[in-house]
Order: sequence, then structure tokens, then C-alpha cells
Amino acid sequence: MAKQLKFTITLFWILFTRGFDAYCTNLHTPDLRKEANPLVSVIGISSWTLLLFIICALLLYVCYAYYQRVFHEQHLEPSEKGYSFSQFAAFLYLGEATHWTAMLYRYPKDFKRLHQYLGSILTPCLVYAGFISTPMWLLIRYSESYRTMHSAALIYTILISGCMLIVVQWNRKLYKKYITSN
Repeated sequence: MAKQLKFTITLFWILFTRGFDAYCTNLHTPDLRKEANPLVSVIGISSWTLLLFIICALLLYVCYAYYQRVFHEQHLEPSEKGYSFSQFAAFLYLGEATHWTAMLYRYPKDFKRLHQYLGSILTPCLVYAGFISTPMWLLIRYSESYRTMHSAALIYTILISGCMLIVVQWNRKLYKKYITSN
């Protein structure tokens, strides 16, 4: 598939599913009292205007980062050989050889690297989130049996574990290419 077509379809899917999620959330909880989004449930945002502004700003950033990754790709892999998988994963994110745990509390010094990295992982995670949230809302709307078993904890477990799997698989794919290259 041509790069531009894949980019357009991916962005359309992300924007459509995030918009559908916001629309259904508004129908389900216009006052946000039942909203499970951490911006609401943890941070305490109670305004649709502020919530949508933050979500739109984050979506615009993901679109920008994905655009940078697709059309201005930078190689994130180390040129030196001999990295373990965890060192390799840390290098992809930080651009330096360090322990993988540094990824939990440090940011890359180079913002271009951050955009490349986040464009590579946030995009498939949002695509995946669309494949979870869209059927979830349809089931909430049309299936009484699903409504009785639906829980935010279940959905967030599926979302978080799926996104972690996406990130690990992306790292493994690049690592496999790294160890098999000359």
C-alpha cells in the first residue's frame, strides 16, 4: 500500500474512532460522572470543553508524530552491535546505551527522536484502541448482556495489555532486524 494511502487511512481511523468514542461518551454520561478516562476519573476534569481540548491537542500531536515517522523517518537503531534486547529497546527511545528502566523516568534529549518513537508506538496503540472502543460502545448500546458485564477495569486491562504487547512486538521486530543485519 502506498505510504500516503496508508497514512490517510490510519489517520482517518484514529480520528473517526476517537470522535465516535467522544460522541458515545457524551450520550452515556453528559455530565462526565460515569467517565472512566483518567483525565476525568483521576485528575478531576469536569468540563467537556477542557476534556475535548486536551484530547484534540493530544490527537494533533499523534498526527504530527506519525507524519514525521512516515514522511521524515529517522533510524532509531544503534549502529554498534552487541546490544541486548533491553539495551536495544532503551536505545530506541533514549538514543543511548542504558538500562531499560531508564525509559520509565527519562525522556530523549533529542525531540526529533521522541517524535519518531512516539509516532511509531502511539499510532498503532490508537488504532488498537479504536478496535476496542468502537465495538464496546456498540455493545453497550445494543446488548443488554454485555452491559451487565462491562467494566472500566476490564476495558483498561484490555487496552493497556494490548498496547504493551504492541510496543514489545515493535521493539522485537526492530531487534530481530538489528541482530540479523551485517
